[in-house]
Amino acid sequence: MTEVTPEAPDKFVQKVKELLESVTGKPYGISEKRDLRGRVWWVYIDREKLSLSEDLSLNRGAKGVEEEKDGTIKVYSDNFYHINDWDEDYGFYFEDTEVLLDRRNWEKYRREVPRLIAELEAAEGIANELNKKYGTNIILWSGEKPYLETCFDARGMGEGEKLQEIERHARAMLKAWERENKWVDTIGAEIYKKTERSRMRIVKFRKNIISLLQDITKSEYIRGYKKELLSGVLWSVVGSYYTKDYNSNRGVWYVKETKEGIALFSDNFETINARNELEYNSIKLMGGVTAGDLEARLKSAFTFHHEVNERGWNVARPITQQDATKYGRKTIVSPQLLEDVAKQVSGEFGVDVKVMKDKPVLMTEFKTKGLKQQEKIHEIERRAKALAEAWNRIKELAISETN
Repeated sequence: MTEVTPEAPDKFVQKVKELLESVTGKPYGISEKRDLRGRVWWVYIDREKLSLSEDLSLNRGAKGVEEEKDGTIKVYSDNFYHINDWDEDYGFYFEDTEVLLDRRNWEKYRREVPRLIAELEAAEGIANELNKKYGTNIILWSGEKPYLETCFDARGMGEGEKLQEIERHARAMLKAWERENKWVDTIGAEIYKKTERSRMRIVKFRKNIISLLQDITKSEYIRGYKKELLSGVLWSVVGSYYTKDYNSNRGVWYVKETKEGIALFSDNFETINARNELEYNSIKLMGGVTAGDLEARLKSAFTFHHEVNERGWNVARPITQQDATKYGRKTIVSPQLLEDVAKQVSGEFGVDVKVMKDKPVLMTEFKTKGLKQQEKIHEIERRAKALAEAWNRIKELAISETN
């Protein structure tokens, strides 16, 4: 049998709306039945009725109030942000956006995203303090988009008692949001400022590297993101996979710095004759970067942009197994050829270019201990020119063989 969602008296829901408007001084709306999605009722801040200044200064501690089918009434805040909003500042990207739900992981990620972890700890501390004061049970949901929530069991309560409880929980949540915002503007700002100088130094240096590589190869580059905990990578630059010109030189496709040194890598030479995004990603899908089961790789959502929508945006669609089989034609580059060209450019540019053991990729690296930034740039330039020249030579040979 289909479970039937109980209905709340319209007059009571109207009273909840009026109560929240009285407590917050802001307009609230009542959800239409078609939008309840299993809830008995739902009252929410009606931001469409707010001016821009009101919206920007809004206390979002009681963004919404709802009753569930089991009689639980919840009061919840707006989201603080998306946890990957910090990737621009710290260069770290959470692939598993639910990993911070486990408090034991907070300390593990503190080094990568110190400001984020500090705010989650502060929010949880504020919640605990206000729970003692108001007798509530505010909790922090620390997943993809963190927010605060409190609830109570309203089964057996009369309307008056429900309204009293809603007011008590709403006032606690508003105070929590106020305290959270104060922390952001004071302690949070200080934490951000302490790490800003070192972050900006890396940002400026990385921009200089991108400009240098673009001058050498004429390819496009973007900043890289750390996705692994304690990866040891201080910064990275990666070739843009959204480039329109696949004939560009991809001799330098990934650059990273660790505490030990800086390493430069070419793109995979099996993709050297790819003419467009479909061919390029099909080769990757068929194992052109790392070996892997085709079905498993299909699930990783390789796509290509094949049309433009009515807004003029490029629309991507997944590459199918049929696409991959048809267009994923790898260029077979002889390991001996790679070794020979690596040896040639090593001698000509005075660097040590090597062939990676597990894939047809060239790489070169150097230690950075004692080197100043300008000296690092000089070393990167020499090695980038060597890798770019190696790409050109192998590209010419690969074209002549296909002809």
